Amino acid sequence: MNLRFEQLHPLTTFLFYSGAIALLMLMLHPYYLLAAFFAILLREYLHDRFRGVRGWVLFIFLSALIFVMANPFFNQRGSHVLVEWANRRITLEALLYGGITAFSLMSIVVLFISFNRVMTPNKLLFLFGRVLPQFALLLMLTLRFIPLMKRRLDDISMVQHSKGVSVTRGKWSERAKKGLLYVQILLTYSLEEAIQTADSMKARAFGKGKRSSYAHFRWYSYDTLSVAFILISLTIMMIGRLVGLGYLTIYPVMDSLQLVGGDMLLLCLFIFYFLFPLWLEWGGMIKWRIFN
Repeated sequence: MNLRFEQLHPLTTFLFYSGAIALLMLMLHPYYLLAAFFAILLREYLHDRFRGVRGWVLFIFLSALIFVMANPFFNQRGSHVLVEWANRRITLEALLYGGITAFSLMSIVVLFISFNRVMTPNKLLFLFGRVLPQFALLLMLTLRFIPLMKRRLDDISMVQHSKGVSVTRGKWSERAKKGLLYVQILLTYSLEEAIQTADSMKARAFGKGKRSSYAHFRWYSYDTLSVAFILISLTIMMIGRLVGLGYLTIYPVMDSLQLVGGDMLLLCLFIFYFLFPLWLEWGGMIKWRIFN
């Protein structure tokens, strides 16, 4: 069988993504974050040639650019001065700290795009619907909020463009006025659908009693092996983080960027963890070719 990451049990994939997000927030070292970012991009490229990420490229890089540029402007701490201009110092430490924050943010955003594709709403409800129905609903609505709003805004823009209303032409004042019209339509559209969703859930007595599940996900041996790898890897990396590995101290004195000893070994495990979905799928392909 050609095993795919999406075919794993929902608990397995949820553990993987939870651990990945935790690592991206804790392992604040430029080499670690660069490796994680490119590993996540490689996964997205091999899956759908960046079709899922393409619509978020502008948001991701603009947000990253804001972090990189804003931190040196507001933070002048550091001993490695790169530029002095208008009584302001731009230091290597401030620029590096902004870059680390930016790569952490970009990696998490791209990872959430993958999460929304793999962890479908029925998987989330399967995991949390029985024990925490309100939490399951809140989590599902939160994760689908931004992609849903973006799709609705694209639909509104298409309809308004067919009527001759566009925010890409005319004076800035006219564009702003038309943009506010878009937002007004989007809010009205979203509120109307929210009322319909609430009425539908109330009619189904959501959260009133024990919830049954219409989708059954079976636990296989490869789920056991996958969970064992995830938990062992996370435990090793968390211990490494507690002893000071995988983290670059910038203030008050910046550490060396050179990786030695334990940092190199932990980085290899870190990369292997983020490439785990690919190793799983490639291993399934090799096994299928051998036995067929």
